[in-house]
Amino acid sequence: MLKTKILKIFFAAILVLGISVIGQEVIAEQMAVITTTDYSSGNLASISEGETTAAIDLLPIHSDNAVTAYEGYMYVIERKGADDIIKLDPDNLGESGIIYQKSMGNDSNPHDIAFVSEHKAYVSRYDDTALWVIDPSTGDKIGEVDLSGFVAYAGTDSAEAVPQMSSMAIAGGKLYVTCQRLKGWGPGDLSLIIIIDITSDSVVKTIELERKNPCDMALFGGKLYVACTGSWWDPTDGGIEVIDTATDTNQGVLIGETDLEGNLSGVAMVSASKGYVLVMGTWPNTLVKPFNPVDGSLGNPLAEVSSAANVAVSGIGKLYVADRSTEHPGIYIYDTFDDHLIAGPISTGLPPNSIAFVGEATTDVAEQTSPELTPLGSSLGQNYPNPFNASTVIPYQISGTEESFLRLEVYDLLGRRVKTLVCQQQDPGTHLAIWDGRDLSGEPVSSGMYVIKLEVDGSTKTVKATLLK
Repeated sequence: MLKTKILKIFFAAILVLGISVIGQEVIAEQMAVITTTDYSSGNLASISEGETTAAIDLLPIHSDNAVTAYEGYMYVIERKGADDIIKLDPDNLGESGIIYQKSMGNDSNPHDIAFVSEHKAYVSRYDDTALWVIDPSTGDKIGEVDLSGFVAYAGTDSAEAVPQMSSMAIAGGKLYVTCQRLKGWGPGDLSLIIIIDITSDSVVKTIELERKNPCDMALFGGKLYVACTGSWWDPTDGGIEVIDTATDTNQGVLIGETDLEGNLSGVAMVSASKGYVLVMGTWPNTLVKPFNPVDGSLGNPLAEVSSAANVAVSGIGKLYVADRSTEHPGIYIYDTFDDHLIAGPISTGLPPNSIAFVGEATTDVAEQTSPELTPLGSSLGQNYPNPFNASTVIPYQISGTEESFLRLEVYDLLGRRVKTLVCQQQDPGTHLAIWDGRDLSGEPVSSGMYVIKLEVDGSTKTVKATLLK
């Protein structure tokens, strides 16, 4: 009854305004920023959403590199041998767009940045024992967390010098740091995830991994999907492990390397029922395979890609793959709904190495004046109330006569997934979802504009929602 009343109010409002939503088209406002390398030099490239060519050779950078984005800015991590972070204005990715270039400590080999706010972030320093806390607005160090007690074989005569801290993620007020804890080039006694309270900057727990040498991890739905390589010389001893961030427990190995048929080198999540994993055979041959995080089942490798170095999902659900194959290097873009190739290879000058997105994915809503309500078909209605300050209702409609699989998700303007509202089969008809302004970890999100995305029947619809507190 309540659903019917709300829908009547929603449709009545459209009739009063004389507006019918008859179509939505994504506007190309988001941009992929790519670091490139030939292992002796590096550079930046960029691809605007919807484009099939890249702007190349934008800024010379160190050959060992990575890139990420936060609050509308790009952060280039220059790793071993440069040991610094470059903050860039995305509207100017050249020399004059550099806001700062700050050292993270000599020979520290920074690997990742995890942002708490515009004035607090963590930097994992692979070749050091101190996790740095910086102010990302200035790049200045404001603190550190001592991880010297977490080296491999700690407390023995065989103890290593550093814990090899690498990938990081923040969930529920906690920072999760992977520590590879290697012995030389191979796995040591065990690998850990160290959990740090982001208020006190103190270690509160460690989680032992069943497999070793975590090379990457992705956060989705309150779970961490950890890609463990194990030994690079053994393509059977790694796997994807799942960490529940609500209970901080290890739920075990979801998929082992025997099933994956190679060494893991990366992971990315699209939804509660789909992710992608990078699987290396004989170097540098690396395939991208879709997997189901619910049951661990695997799909066929993505077509065309043969030497993937990195993958990233855009704000409108496209998968960008950085492929470093000798024959056809470049960026390949796929539809995550059915994994078909949309574009590529897109040349980035030097072979691509790392990808991050900046900007917003918006929609152009076609409108018409009509005394009658135009049938919506499979569509996404505008959330209401909008703006909202507690919760908002999101109406959507599924056309046809049979069930359809759909995903309804919330993204921020940088293209980061904030919340999955629906991910399942549903009957045709009109449905409602409610978003309470919280993220995947159950934490309230900040005021601002968000993008609600519906993916169903092979198409994607989006609307903007504004949260005011």
